[in-house]
Amino acid sequence: MKKILGIIFVLLLLPIVSATSLYPESYGYYGQNQYYYTVFDGEGEAAVLARIELQNTNNLTDFSFQIPGQDIDIINIVQEYYEYTQECSNWEEVSCSSSNGIETCNKECTDYIRYPIYPPSYAQVTYTVGESDDMTNIQFDIPKQDQDSIYLLIYYKTTSYVTESGGVYEYNFQTIQDEYDTNYVRVSLDVAEDLYLEGVSSAIDYQKEVFATSESADFSRVASSISYIDTGYTETASSLDPNESFTVEGKYAKSWWNIHWWEVVLGVLIGLIALMGIVYGVRKITHKNKNLGVPLLLGVASGILLFSIWFGCSYLLENSYYLGMYNSTMMLFIILLTVIMSLFLLAVPAVWVGYTQGVKYGMICFVATVLTLFILGVIAISWLSVYSTTTSPGPILY
Repeated sequence: MKKILGIIFVLLLLPIVSATSLYPESYGYYGQNQYYYTVFDGEGEAAVLARIELQNTNNLTDFSFQIPGQDIDIINIVQEYYEYTQECSNWEEVSCSSSNGIETCNKECTDYIRYPIYPPSYAQVTYTVGESDDMTNIQFDIPKQDQDSIYLLIYYKTTSYVTESGGVYEYNFQTIQDEYDTNYVRVSLDVAEDLYLEGVSSAIDYQKEVFATSESADFSRVASSISYIDTGYTETASSLDPNESFTVEGKYAKSWWNIHWWEVVLGVLIGLIALMGIVYGVRKITHKNKNLGVPLLLGVASGILLFSIWFGCSYLLENSYYLGMYNSTMMLFIILLTVIMSLFLLAVPAVWVGYTQGVKYGMICFVATVLTLFILGVIAISWLSVYSTTTSPGPILY
């Protein structure tokens, strides 16, 4: 029994031993979190505000990191730090005395817990910059070393992440690398006001607030918000190894058309081909039986109109923030109107044809409407599948 327990104990120690050999004890960290707010402009330049949070278990005196790319213009680096207050967490009796039947004991504190005092302060960082192997190396001494965690705010600009072709800018943003594990990375991307960023559904304008104070040591207005800024396009990653970078790729341009023109053209061509096919089929059928002309044409027209209404409703609901403060009421009205028009276009043409030409032709009109909807739905789903797989930006780990 003792041998079995000994073997189990050794097996439990193996992961700890292997982790110690891979990551030396001198690192002294459990990990870090990184947050980024990045804005691209019309000249292919990226302005980046980064926040790095490191757990400082062994009082760190200096720090270094690498920014992928060259021609990195470091605007400013500051450290967010706190003053601390402490409270006793454990008291122990050291001596006791008795007088007149009353026992009095003296206690002293053996353990303290310290708490940061809010709000934080900010210290300017003096750094050195070097370049090697398409990397920009930053080194510096940490101004305030007696901290439970090290919080660094880095503001820099670069043109290394963007290439332009035909009015479309393709970006390849890469996060900062250092020698420590990264628990969590969050990257929020944005563009200048006159540009369109692919993949953004809705956005809040942070640019004036963030970059108005980022060139000075007064980061207090924006430092705490970097970790939860939502620009409408935000990517995250977790469990990155030392010297591993998180990369986010995508496109932006001066307008939506510059990026998606070929998809519009492709969609129009497919729609025209489908419409020509339907018209040809209707003419082929009505050539044999002229009574089928009105039911088929009316059914196809109803299907096309109904599909257009559904598409418009879907677009308005997805972009309901444009409707302003009454968007909830407007959304309810749009849904109600869509339901009424759907019932009308599905039932009324078929009922009218059935009343004027007979039940058989009414059913043919209804089937033509449903079949048209089905064909257009298949085309739309196929088009959206091609669009999502060929143009959607996404994160990459290196």
